[in-house]
Amino acid sequence: MESTSSPGLICFFGLVYLAYGTWLLISARRLRARGVRVPGVITGLVQSRDPDSSTCKPIFRFTTLEGHEVEVTSKFGEASPPQPGDRVSILYDPQKLRHARIDTGGQRGSAMGRILTGFGLLLVTLSVLITLNIV
Repeated sequence: MESTSSPGLICFFGLVYLAYGTWLLISARRLRARGVRVPGVITGLVQSRDPDSSTCKPIFRFTTLEGHEVEVTSKFGEASPPQPGDRVSILYDPQKLRHARIDTGGQRGSAMGRILTGFGLLLVTLSVLITLNIV
């Protein structure tokens, strides 16, 4: 027997995913628009805390245009991250150095933003179809 709150719960989680994915996309776009590109280097990797996951978060170092050396651990893990010693392009906001990102779709957050936004739209659509008894 299906609960009458199922479509509402599905819609709620869909909206949460949609909002977070949209926020990631907007943040990535803002960083691309006003960020400064500089060369950087991968200095290490942090293994995911989840024992079932094989993702690692890259640690990278770069020097700002003002000459300040900064080291940041990425907020995004990858199954095949760049390796220590690899040279990478870095995007950073001069006002928020700790929010620097490796300049790839996966590391800026735009890839995850697209995935979460799409999943959120799917859940919202599913909740509407369930409510209308189409599914």
